[in-house]
Amino acid sequence: MIDVLFNESFSSTLKYYYQQHHIDQEVLSMPMYLGLGDINQWSFTEARKTLYKIMSTHSKTIDPHEYGEHLNAMTSRLKQAISNRETIRVWWSDLADDYCGFLWLCDYLSEHQLQMFSIHVPLSYAIQGNRLITLDSIGEITEDQLATLNLFKTEKVISAEKQLAYSYEWRELRSDNTPVRAMINGHMLSQEIDFYDQFLLGNVKKHRFRNIIRVIGDTIGSSPIGVADWWYWHRIDYLISKGVLDYKMPTNMAVGSIKLNKVNQTTF
Repeated sequence: MIDVLFNESFSSTLKYYYQQHHIDQEVLSMPMYLGLGDINQWSFTEARKTLYKIMSTHSKTIDPHEYGEHLNAMTSRLKQAISNRETIRVWWSDLADDYCGFLWLCDYLSEHQLQMFSIHVPLSYAIQGNRLITLDSIGEITEDQLATLNLFKTEKVISAEKQLAYSYEWRELRSDNTPVRAMINGHMLSQEIDFYDQFLLGNVKKHRFRNIIRVIGDTIGSSPIGVADWWYWHRIDYLISKGVLDYKMPTNMAVGSIKLNKVNQTTF
């Protein structure tokens, strides 16, 4: 059996869990960020490389070429698994990147009739002491929580019929190909590219500048919807270029500050 995941951090956690428990299990990490960007190009991996380039603009740890090569390697291994008739187990959550990854994989495997299992990871759960834990992403799951939540016991078979149904959902999203996909009330819906701007702009002031890092931090903290900080950086750059936001150069700080442009204050 091969585990397939779409979150880098959780992939590392799962690998570590297997090492600590002396379990010989292969993990394929496929961080494709399918909640964002073009998903209908002829060359699927090339479309993901375009997104990796946007990521690298705002993160020094991202090498778009390295990410592209990794995705090619993982895709090749998946093709080999299909050829060898190996069993696939996919881990996913209700966040857009994970759920879209799950749909993509169902479509990828739908014509091959492989045995497929699924583990749906909850983003909120109760613990002793009447506490409710809410996660921003599947990547926050720790090694201890893997055992505490009994996630392996939630494994379910994805029948060929269900694979095909999920495959159709992916094809609909791909045909629509609107730049953003978001989970809303249990439905994965296509959205315009400015969909997440509303959460960002809610943390920008009208009459004073705020440090960009604080704005993004407050946005992620108040709206835990699984969008990475690099996407908000990308959108801030765009909104500055369009005059929606005013930008003030940094003095002794690493980044600048922003506020709403007076012309646009009545809109936002």
